[in-house]
Amino acid sequence: MQPAQASTLVSALEGGLLRTASPWGAPVQVLEETTSSNDELLRLAEEGAPAGSLVFAERQTAGRGQFRRPWASAPGLGLWFSLLLRLEINDATIPSLSSFAAVAIVETAQALGIANCAIKAPNDVFIAGRKAAGILIETRTGKSSSRSSFAVVGIGLNVNHALPDFPPELQPLATSFAMASGSLHDRNRVAVLLLTNLGKNERLMRESPEALLARWNELLLPPGDPA
Repeated sequence: MQPAQASTLVSALEGGLLRTASPWGAPVQVLEETTSSNDELLRLAEEGAPAGSLVFAERQTAGRGQFRRPWASAPGLGLWFSLLLRLEINDATIPSLSSFAAVAIVETAQALGIANCAIKAPNDVFIAGRKAAGILIETRTGKSSSRSSFAVVGIGLNVNHALPDFPPELQPLATSFAMASGSLHDRNRVAVLLLTNLGKNERLMRESPEALLARWNELLLPPGDPA
C-alpha cells in the first residue's frame, strides 16, 4: 500500500520539543537549510560544542552518505540530523559507533509497528529489501589535551516519502516509514522516539559494548538476504 504523495511539509520540526526530548541536555538546532548537518556539527564541535549537541536540517543541499555518496534529502519529508559524541576514538569504539544508531533506528521502526526492518551491515537500515536509513560516522582525534576526540553521527531517515519523492535512480531501491506502513507519520513524534532510543543505546555502547553488539547481531539481515 502506498501513501498519498507527501510533496509538502506535513509538520515542521519543533526545536523546543526536541530539546526537551534529548537525553543529553545539550543544545539542539533546527536549521531550515544547510549543506549537511554533519558539516555544521563538525564545525561546532571544533569550536567546543558539548557532547550531545544535535543539529537537524529541514533541507540539505549537499547531504552525503558513506564514501561521500550523495544522500537525497527531500525537504520536510525525512529526518536529517547529526549527534555529537565526545569519546576516545580507537579500534574498539569505532564498531560500536557504527552499531548503536542502527539499532536505535530499527527499534524506532518497531515501536511504530513497522515490520521487516533490519540492519544491513555495518549500519544501513532496510525495510522489506529497500533502504530506509543510512548512517555516516565522521571522527576527529584530539591533537592536544585541550581538544578532545569526538565523533559526529549523521543520520538520514526517510519518513514521509512516497515513491515519486525519490530521484528516479533510487526509486527501485529506497523506501520510507510511510511507504512501509501505508500512512504518514508525525516527524516530531518519530524524532522523539528516535532520540530516546539513541540515548538508550549510546548508554549501552559505553557501559556494555558486548550487549550492544549482541543486539546489533539480533537485528541483522539474515545471511544471504538479497538486500
